[in-house]
Amino acid sequence: MVKKLSVIFLMLFITGCAASGPQLHKHDKFTKHYEESLFEVTENGLFSVEMIIKEHELRTGVNMLDLVIHDRNDRDVTGAVITVTPWMPDMGHGVFEKPRVTERGGGLYTVENIILTMSGHWELKIDIKWGDTVVTADSVVFDFPDVKIDRGHEHKMIKAPEPSDLDVSTSALSDNKIVRISYTSDLEPVPVNKIHSWTLWVETPDGSPVPDARISVDGDMPEHGHGMPTRPEVTQEPGDGKYLVEGMKFSMPGWWVVKFYIKTQELEDTVTFNLLLKE
Repeated sequence: MVKKLSVIFLMLFITGCAASGPQLHKHDKFTKHYEESLFEVTENGLFSVEMIIKEHELRTGVNMLDLVIHDRNDRDVTGAVITVTPWMPDMGHGVFEKPRVTERGGGLYTVENIILTMSGHWELKIDIKWGDTVVTADSVVFDFPDVKIDRGHEHKMIKAPEPSDLDVSTSALSDNKIVRISYTSDLEPVPVNKIHSWTLWVETPDGSPVPDARISVDGDMPEHGHGMPTRPEVTQEPGDGKYLVEGMKFSMPGWWVVKFYIKTQELEDTVTFNLLLKE
């Protein structure tokens, strides 16, 4: 059903979204284009976000949905960097795998691989970054207070055991070997249940600094199937490929995997670190 909706909405947007009629509704300065969508305006009032999802609900297991994004002038937001973060506010953790966002054109984005491992109160935070020279950024949270178990398609989390030859170095090449990231923690050793910061050094394999990168952070425990209890973010870029990541927190001892997703105009890649934390 959702895949069919994606095709329908994509065709509508290719022909333009200046439609008129009973399907249009005004919300402050923004227009809601589809009766069946969940509709929110971002925190700073820069974008409207319509979420098209089957029965307006998420379920445990693997979910997919569509986002339709417009700016304050009701223009399609194309070429944006969209990050979708599922979060359980009552439990203080996110998800094991990062959702995938694919742009379809005309302000339409499909979000796949939203894997919710348990029922209860979930939020989906949508972060939007738009523009090349001047970047406009804003976010919105969609609330799902009662996610239920999907008995027919219940997701079984695969919990991986700790490898015997686990690499816990603090410097690593990216998956495609086009960038290297090294880190230090402001608290040593890296603590359990304490919020702290990491400093990253991002460079090419030959040692040249990588400036002006967009970096997002994700962490999980492969043996337990849950993520970090915080949402770490890069808050400063002092220069020379150096970045400050604040809000790092690991809720329990054991094996953690931390991934940094890095993107510039020239490259896009992922760097993975393993940690073995003790009380």
